[in-house]
Amino acid sequence: MSNNSDVKEFINIYIENIKPELIELSKKIHENPELAYEEYKASNWLKEFIEKKGYDVEKPIGNLETAFKSNITQGNNNYKYAILAEYDALPKLGHACGHNIISTSAVGAFLALGKAMEMFKISGDISIIGTPAEEGGGGKVELIKAGIFKDINASIMMHPTSGVSRIAGRCLAAHAFKVRYIGVPSHAASSPHRGVNALDAANIFFHSVACLRQQVTSDVRMHGVFTGEMETGATIPAISEIEYKIRAMEDSTLQDLRIKVLNCIQAGALATGCKVEIEEKPGYKARIFDKYIGNLCRENLENLGEEIIEGFPDDFGSTDFGDVSQIMPTCNPYISLKPTRISNHTPEFRELAGSSPGEKALILAAKSMAHVIIDLLLNKSLENQIFDK
Repeated sequence: MSNNSDVKEFINIYIENIKPELIELSKKIHENPELAYEEYKASNWLKEFIEKKGYDVEKPIGNLETAFKSNITQGNNNYKYAILAEYDALPKLGHACGHNIISTSAVGAFLALGKAMEMFKISGDISIIGTPAEEGGGGKVELIKAGIFKDINASIMMHPTSGVSRIAGRCLAAHAFKVRYIGVPSHAASSPHRGVNALDAANIFFHSVACLRQQVTSDVRMHGVFTGEMETGATIPAISEIEYKIRAMEDSTLQDLRIKVLNCIQAGALATGCKVEIEEKPGYKARIFDKYIGNLCRENLENLGEEIIEGFPDDFGSTDFGDVSQIMPTCNPYISLKPTRISNHTPEFRELAGSSPGEKALILAAKSMAHVIIDLLLNKSLENQIFDK
């Protein structure tokens, strides 16, 4: 059996050797942001880079034009591992969530594993899966439905953050509403009594959920915005439209909350006499973390010199990686780009993701993810801890 430290040193050297290429690829993706399901440049660049290193890439997959998969198999294997890549950007903000780092670190880890398996004759079955549209589109959800993950036993994906690096614990499940109140227009000064005010209905809804906030658990998040065009101040508004989202750590909590929010929506219609149209869209599922892979990832990051928060801190966002975690063991290391905390989805974080701290996180993530999978391939007792529990 190969010595883990020798293999990891080989991985480190290989990733350092291709570091300039990985950084160049990350910069190209960062400078050419593409929205959900429109990541044609990024997915093609990632595909071409993997192919240039000698591996076949299947694209498209799962009926998604910008999704792809590459697989490396050697010897006999009980379990199959996947490294996931994200590469979509945010509207108006570009790569303010650092998906350029997520995708290129996944490629680096995958390629290093392939070369290490070849060099040290290690049996293994690994894949990289390019997953579009995390920012609201749910690419992983669609790939799950298409059966792309049916032969994968466990997966890992990094995410950039700030503050102290961590191994992510739970995150919020989400559910969305589109609400349209329909009233009756009228002149606000001469005939207000003839109108049915759709804006009042919306205000009553927002006041209702504001009151509801006292009766929910501390993990719950509720937030929304007005959409559509507003009428002039001289007119009783006949239409008001709202996009509203609710989140909670547990799916059962989310379902109870859904009923209460629906009642708040109906309250606005009942109080004003408006009609209401409600469109619901289930969001991402809550993330489940696997402590065995998580602790293994923590150990490898610490061995690479990174400070890691103890335990598995909860996140108060939502991700379609949560849907993946519902069907297999997963690990989601969050690698810091800056010691002080700043928010993702901001211009400042976008600039960080394209700077030298982002490059450092890219290389650290690639090495650590490859190290985790090597440990699993070379130590069957670790695999048993994960899959026999």
